[in-house]
Amino acid sequence: MQRLILPMAGILVLIAAQASTGTYSEGLGVPAEAAYVGADACLDCHDDVEDPAAHSPHAVSRAATVPGTGIDACEACHGPGSLHVEQEGDGFILGAEAISRMSEADRAAMCTQCHANRRVDWHAGPHAGSGVGCADCHLDQMHFTGDVTPPSHYRNPSEFCLQCHGSQASDFRLPFRHRVLEGTVTCGDCHDPHADFPDVGWNGMSDVCLACHTEMSGPFVFEHEGVAGEDCVACHRPHGSMNDKLLVTDGGTLCLQCHFETSFGPDDNWELGDANHGGYLGGEARCYDCHTEIHGSNVSPTFRD
Repeated sequence: MQRLILPMAGILVLIAAQASTGTYSEGLGVPAEAAYVGADACLDCHDDVEDPAAHSPHAVSRAATVPGTGIDACEACHGPGSLHVEQEGDGFILGAEAISRMSEADRAAMCTQCHANRRVDWHAGPHAGSGVGCADCHLDQMHFTGDVTPPSHYRNPSEFCLQCHGSQASDFRLPFRHRVLEGTVTCGDCHDPHADFPDVGWNGMSDVCLACHTEMSGPFVFEHEGVAGEDCVACHRPHGSMNDKLLVTDGGTLCLQCHFETSFGPDDNWELGDANHGGYLGGEARCYDCHTEIHGSNVSPTFRD
């Protein structure tokens, strides 16, 4: 053990002698002589930061420790505090200003040194590279304020996400929509804010849709090639639409983007698949009015009931 004479806190026994511990703070200019002194030394001056986090997992009293080290509480994020204490607040510390200047990758590393289960997911997730960091969403777990209203202020958790995702908030007010604003469905039912959609399984992203819409997953005796070869969003707007069934467009227009033949026209009786469709399409029928089993069928190769 090493002893230092600390003007602000008296004689403290260091809980770790050096800053080289394998934590995220290595490479951020931590002086070699800096050492960890424990949260009590921090709270001698910064007693105002204890209460905001008192009921969170980051509370000083919980003494959450960086795995594989003896570093906990304040110094887990702010680095070794001995020089800061010795020099009565002028010495090295990763304070608010220093953390604000850190790269997005370093700020993510600060959190994932403890939240290791998010370390791999985050770098492939939807918020990586967007300028949004852990603290921007988990604001109510921190001891500082931010630009958004914390999740705990909302009865519907999805309203927290919609603070930033305004276009989706508009979609959820369209005539046909997933009922997110009503609380029946949440953003988290489909989206993992830390990780991207899965890349394996039935069409990758479609796995998310089929987790609820199991009747569409098959397998079917007669597979619709378009369904098997595309994600659900090729035909559906997942948040909301002006069209029934959340379709990207109405009527036969959607289907005819793929099911178009050179013979399709008035001179050839609006023929599709060796069948005259003029009587149907001329009466403004939609393709799926007849081909009702459009995702796949066990009885009809033309997907009729």
